[in-house]
Amino acid sequence: MWYALYNLSLLLATAVLLPYLAIRALVTGRELHRWRERLGFPAPLPRERPVLWIHGVSVGEILAAGPLIEALPRSSPSPFHLVLSTVTETGQQIARRRYGSKATIVRFPFDWRFSVTRAFERLHPSLVLIMETEIWPNFLRECVRRGIPVVLASGRLSDRSFRRYRRFRPFMARVLKNFRLLLMQSEEDARRMRELGAPAERVRVVGNVKWDARPSDEEVAIVEELAHQLGLPRERSLIVAGSTAAGEEAVILRAFELLRARCADLRSIRLLIAPRRPERFDAVEAWLHASGWRVIRRTRASDREKAERAEVILLDTLGELAAVYRLAHVAVIGGSFYVSLAHNVIEPLARGACVIVGPRYSDPHFPAYAACVWRISAPPGPDALARALADAMERLLREEDLRARFHEAARVFLAQHRGTTERILSHLAPILVEAMARRP
Repeated sequence: MWYALYNLSLLLATAVLLPYLAIRALVTGRELHRWRERLGFPAPLPRERPVLWIHGVSVGEILAAGPLIEALPRSSPSPFHLVLSTVTETGQQIARRRYGSKATIVRFPFDWRFSVTRAFERLHPSLVLIMETEIWPNFLRECVRRGIPVVLASGRLSDRSFRRYRRFRPFMARVLKNFRLLLMQSEEDARRMRELGAPAERVRVVGNVKWDARPSDEEVAIVEELAHQLGLPRERSLIVAGSTAAGEEAVILRAFELLRARCADLRSIRLLIAPRRPERFDAVEAWLHASGWRVIRRTRASDREKAERAEVILLDTLGELAAVYRLAHVAVIGGSFYVSLAHNVIEPLARGACVIVGPRYSDPHFPAYAACVWRISAPPGPDALARALADAMERLLREEDLRARFHEAARVFLAQHRGTTERILSHLAPILVEAMARRP
């Protein structure tokens, strides 16, 4: 009954959205290829070796999968073909850029039984790893029907998702039994999964695989290029506002304005803004120009003279934000001032930036690294937030001892919490042996 109700709800949602999606596909022409893959028609793979399928919904999950992608070939008892899937287009772009030479990159099928079945018939996976939080009932059920083990790796379950899933606990209990293992980030994540009905013996705590991510050689080249194009000195000379959401740029720019107005000796510090969504790049640039700032986009920084005069840099590329944190004295994390999106703070911490988050920052792991991060506390309202943010920026830029304290806390935290990749691999070892023995 539960699966029938779930599929009926999918059908109704499709009926409502289909006209809009069809018109957009016809108008843009860019949607047609995406639709083919999401309907279950990726290019078929040759049946010459086992297939390991890793799924991450978007950029964050694909980047988090990096340590596993690098380590799995060394841990597998035999060679395999790697498939990476995403839902979002930004995730597709990053997956192709980072792993296009190592993996087949596809779009995850819609969770209709016919599209899931077709995708399996073309990709014939032997093992499926799902990163963080992606629970698709028909997909998981088809995995079990075909005898394909499926593992949730570095899983997490936010309080919001937990409350939503708890309304359908009888159904969720049936769905979660389709996972061979649920390898969770924290004890709280594990408790929530067990409370939803996941078999307790299949739930383990391994930590957050993002804590294992290390700066890549590619980042060095990006930093060198940016420093040259933008006329940045080799030492840290930026405040970086990463993954900002709508409305947050105004608070951050106002704080930057206050900082420059009261600290003449800090006016050489520049601000780099990286909006979370690419579709906002143009609007943010237009707003910055209208506000009177000298602005340059990363992709238009070939004019060295104009770039050196710019007060604000707009990072309008994908996959470069982590590298940019190497140039930052201070990193301000978006999705923490007006919305609660729990963006990645590990990337700037691991690259030596002092991290500031807003009052809405939410992450179940925050108590573990609270000593590494400056969390703003301010009354509601953009002016109060901007003043509190300007105060935090000024102290971190001026007080070397304060920066050193944050850096040491970050170093200790990262040293204590790395190793998630190896813990995941140790749990996967018998499942990998089983999966690699399957005939493709």
